[in-house]
Amino acid sequence: MSDNLENKTPRVTSSHVEFKKRSCFRCNTRKVRCDRTYPCGACVKAEVECAFPGPKRARRTLNRPPSSELLARLKDLEEEVSQLRSKQPSPRDSDVNPTSDLDAPSSLAKKAELLVLKEGKSRYVSGEASVTLGEKISELRDIIESDSNEEDSSPHENSNFTVLPQGGLFGGDKSYYSWSLDKDVQNASAGVDMTPSDEALLFSVYYAAVASMRAHLCHSILGVNHDTAIQDCKRAVSQGLRRANFIKCQNISVLQGAVLFLLCYRVGGDTRLVWAESAVVIRVAQAQGIHRDGQNIALPPFETEIRRRLWWHICLLDMLSSGDQGVDTQIRPGMFDTQFPTNVDDDDLILHMPNLPKPKSGFTDNSICIMNSQIMTNLYWPCHSMNQNPKMSSHARETLVTNMGKDLHREYLDHFNLDIPIHWVSATIVRLQLSKSWLAAHFQSSTDPYGTISSHDVRVFEMAVEIVQFAYLLQTNEATSQWSWLCQSYEEWHIVAFILSELCLRPLNPDTDPACDIVSKMYELWQRGIPHTDAILHKPMDRFM
Repeated sequence: MSDNLENKTPRVTSSHVEFKKRSCFRCNTRKVRCDRTYPCGACVKAEVECAFPGPKRARRTLNRPPSSELLARLKDLEEEVSQLRSKQPSPRDSDVNPTSDLDAPSSLAKKAELLVLKEGKSRYVSGEASVTLGEKISELRDIIESDSNEEDSSPHENSNFTVLPQGGLFGGDKSYYSWSLDKDVQNASAGVDMTPSDEALLFSVYYAAVASMRAHLCHSILGVNHDTAIQDCKRAVSQGLRRANFIKCQNISVLQGAVLFLLCYRVGGDTRLVWAESAVVIRVAQAQGIHRDGQNIALPPFETEIRRRLWWHICLLDMLSSGDQGVDTQIRPGMFDTQFPTNVDDDDLILHMPNLPKPKSGFTDNSICIMNSQIMTNLYWPCHSMNQNPKMSSHARETLVTNMGKDLHREYLDHFNLDIPIHWVSATIVRLQLSKSWLAAHFQSSTDPYGTISSHDVRVFEMAVEIVQFAYLLQTNEATSQWSWLCQSYEEWHIVAFILSELCLRPLNPDTDPACDIVSKMYELWQRGIPHTDAILHKPMDRFM
């Protein structure tokens, strides 16, 4: 047989190999790779004759359907468009019951959005996707049940899910801890079936406890210095979020852990990394529907309140981390309908309560979050549109800030007992936020084309100095030192930079001495206690000093 084959398709020796530009007819028909030698290896192996096309390019044939088929498809599309315009349901959809099989999970099926919840997990879709999935809620529930198993998968199966380099904050590494956090988790969960999401949240609570701890107390309590404990907890949280598969996990606990971690890590940590990871948090929150108010979708009161608190802390994280980088926030009005949390203490919330408790007047565990959220909604976000509206006078802007301050005093601050340290800290933080809004409103209308304050209005400069004085007092007051970590969250980078820029232009005199003194103290405090990260104003302030 080999002799016959050689006579039929003689093989060219390796020294005279003839390469063809195109595949042979047989390889082209079978859609396999041709080595383009004559005869090709595939034909030799199959013992068949090998033939190649001529030098001219083969005519390309288009696999078009016949015209009649195209016209039929076009007619079907025209009928569907007509049905959509008349808002008449398609006949083939009339047999589908979009509300069937809803006994297990709570669900929302609307024209533009869909939220399905089951056993603490949630999946949210909106837009065109919800129109399709709205008719298949039971299938979406099955997706949630199948995805929930991903949380329990081996960490090695999904160790690189973070979008940031070097593992980011949510990637983690395999370093061990110098103090046994895993053992603490085992003791805390004795007799409790703790999921990876619960572990991630617990590690975040550990990190928050250490971050808020004064350095000189850390060794006596934990047996290690403060820097070591911070690094150990950071690795534990990163690994915990990785094991819980943070991005794909639908459990609210792991999202709570990530938000708590980033809010605390922002103080003294890499602010640019926190800003980038905050964007991931926002996306995960939207995927779980945290940006939709639970009352509108008939969620239980307890879950509604927890989701409100979580969303507004995400908004605060977005505002603070964006301010560190000098950029606009990702979250804007109109992107969500989540209401403000209720002004009640944590102890007032009961898991299966039939209704939310009545809001209190004055200080609660949640009042500082509520007041900052209202300032963000009524002053911080609208400032973008105010800057674009040259017709709004400084008086109108000042009135807006003044009215906001009156509302906050009437509902909350006037009922505080300022002799209680935490009441004083909360009130001072809120008043500083109001003063900064007032300063921003006047700064927009009190500058000349070169960006310097007009000589006839020195109130802006004096207010800026006063804000920094109170900010410095917040961070150095011995009576409130246990909350200094919280006060460092509200840093006055931009105001200090503004004062320094003014001092570069103003003649030194007794009137400028208080300003020189306070910015020098604040700058020294930052240099001593807060490492240089990627905050955008570090280098300019170094040059100003």
